[in-house]
Amino acid sequence: MKPLMEGWRRYLKEDLDVPPEMEKDLDKPLPSPRDSSESNLKRALRAIEAEGYDYKIVKNQIRVLDDQRSETMEKLIQMLTPMGFVHNPIGGGSSIGRLELVDRKAGSVYVYVKPKKRTAASAGMDFEEKLANEITQRYSHMGITAETAGFGHGSDLSIKRGDQTMMSVELKTALSADFGQFKAQFNTAAGTWEPRRTKGYVKNEEIFKPLFDNYMLDWLNANAQFPDINDPRLNRDKNEKIAGLKRSTNTGELKRELQKLWFGGKTDIKVPFDFSHIANYYSDKGDSFIQIDARGLYALKPEAQELLGVPMFKDLGLSCDLRFRFKPSSGENSTTSFTCAVKIKGRYNKSNLSLTNAEDLDKIMSML
Repeated sequence: MKPLMEGWRRYLKEDLDVPPEMEKDLDKPLPSPRDSSESNLKRALRAIEAEGYDYKIVKNQIRVLDDQRSETMEKLIQMLTPMGFVHNPIGGGSSIGRLELVDRKAGSVYVYVKPKKRTAASAGMDFEEKLANEITQRYSHMGITAETAGFGHGSDLSIKRGDQTMMSVELKTALSADFGQFKAQFNTAAGTWEPRRTKGYVKNEEIFKPLFDNYMLDWLNANAQFPDINDPRLNRDKNEKIAGLKRSTNTGELKRELQKLWFGGKTDIKVPFDFSHIANYYSDKGDSFIQIDARGLYALKPEAQELLGVPMFKDLGLSCDLRFRFKPSSGENSTTSFTCAVKIKGRYNKSNLSLTNAEDLDKIMSML
């Protein structure tokens, strides 16, 4: 190769006056595609776009959007490994890991696969905002408006005339949705289970604490025991309380071991309790009504029933469970918490009025 380059240099000098800097460059190897100035982010995006995937970019992360996450990750591994990407099976807290390329010169890049489907919380927000906008548009000429609390505190929907709240409504997209949940932990010093005092728990402690103490505590203390209290895979907080399972390559395996030990092979435990606890909880919160999507509007207080003539929520004859389970943060091998959730089930009749029906809305506004 060297004699060839020297011959090429002599040929150029015979016909051209070659500058010294160019003559020096001829001694170096030809640049490879990896030596180009194109960033790793652009190179990865070009490959992803060629396959037709949807994606979002957050800083140096590429979040490929596809509901077939495992299959898509396998495809991306095949596509991006030749570019220098490495699959980290526990990277970023994802159950399927992420692809990583750490490169200070051309930029580090991390590739995830995220589902396209919207979460239950997002669906609930859409329901609230759509209903509030419709009410405001239809009845603003009467001085009636509606607003939502969003992800903050307060009623899901407040219907107002001027500054006065005429109706405060709890909105549910479905009755099967969790009517509230909180985390539990094992207090190693006291040798007992207890609720974890997160902001959400403290806010609703008046309902969560009696439910936990009366229906779940004794069962957990009798059945949810750790084979090895010092297992390094257990997630301990600064007070040495066991709050869940650590993220690792075998978090899912540990979860299944404990499920078999605690639940007899099932994935959870459900303890029944009386529905009146839930009905009273929402009326005590201050809301007057509860709207369950297309099933209709129900009264939480006697005066609300008298105002609109809708059924009382507490009289629906529903049943309740307090459910305890392992809840991964983003997938089987991600950080996993011990979670208690209030579940409601049963058949019940539709209400005679619904906020999702245009004719019913006219009737309701005329009675306010």
